[in-house]
Amino acid sequence: MNKDTHLQPLQEDILSFADRLHKSGCAPRSVAKYTQAYAQKKQVELSIDVTPTKMITVFEGEHQRVVIQDKKPPSVNLRDLIATLSCLSDDRPYCDAKSYSNSTLCIANILMPPCYLMLVGSTYIAVMIAALLGFIAWAAQNLLTGERAILVEFFVALCASFTVGLLASQLPELPILALCIASIVLFIPGLTVTNALMSLAINDFRSGIELLAQSALVGIKIFIGVVLGLSLSKLLVDYTAATNFVNEIPLALHIMALIVISIGVGIIFNANFSDIIIGLPVAAVGMWGPHWFTSDWVIGTWISTMIITLYGLLAGRIRKVPALVYIILGIIVLVPGSRILVGASESFFATAILPIPNIGLSALLMFCAIVAGQIMVYSIFSERFFSSIKS
Repeated sequence: MNKDTHLQPLQEDILSFADRLHKSGCAPRSVAKYTQAYAQKKQVELSIDVTPTKMITVFEGEHQRVVIQDKKPPSVNLRDLIATLSCLSDDRPYCDAKSYSNSTLCIANILMPPCYLMLVGSTYIAVMIAALLGFIAWAAQNLLTGERAILVEFFVALCASFTVGLLASQLPELPILALCIASIVLFIPGLTVTNALMSLAINDFRSGIELLAQSALVGIKIFIGVVLGLSLSKLLVDYTAATNFVNEIPLALHIMALIVISIGVGIIFNANFSDIIIGLPVAAVGMWGPHWFTSDWVIGTWISTMIITLYGLLAGRIRKVPALVYIILGIIVLVPGSRILVGASESFFATAILPIPNIGLSALLMFCAIVAGQIMVYSIFSERFFSSIKS
């Protein structure tokens, strides 16, 4: 009994370690892997089973203990992820990770939609309007918290598309659907879909199916919100969606937009500024790589993914931080999550948003190319990376 009492604080420390990893957005398979390594350092035997919404931990030994915990779907917090893993690599106590101020998050949210439009090409007036839509997204995240947070994606899509519809009655040349996509680009679950396919690829079917279900729910909320918002505005004012693609953004602003959106993504995911700067090269590969390496988008995506993943693993090994910190900036730009919504919008409204033919049909192939690229690199280098975190 005394031995069990002695082990209790140690077990709670291990459970807290796993919980922080899960909340920080670490993939389920990685949470289990790092937690087992942390427990091994504490000389505690355990078995752990992790999914996006549940964690089952079995502490082995004379006084066996089974802990079943329900988890909320995680959000990405890169600083907290690094701070948690430092307990494994440096064997030092956990310290709460700093977060960016609410005003800084507000600026990041406001800048992301205009930068997205500049990356895909648009007009100056649309870019200015997109900043207003970014403010709507930030306000919704602050107003809808707790149990109401499930409404954020739907509310932003509804309010932004309704606003765009009203403005389109006065500005006929406004790219309506492109603006709607820009307003919710932060919420498009492209990274979640990629992680889901990665889980399925390594036979982690429960995590893969759960992540796909979460992604589908978010996608449905976004799409229904856009459709309802535009339909409601149509009842009040008459407008016609612009059919011609117009790009007024020069190359210099295109490059600047990539830098700013990468910084914005890093701030929203609470990454250190130095890590954001180190991750800029993969953002460039994610944006232009599919065009640089080959004329075939799918093959270019596959090559770009391997470069992004390898860069993240090597940079993470050098700085002794998770590769996700650097990979995420490239994947967010590369992953075609927005293209699924673009394809759905084209099918529903019979209107092209971007000057890329059949882009909705190619989204699945692009996801598969991303997964194939990640699997190839991880199968060769992941164990070396993992050993660098433990040492």
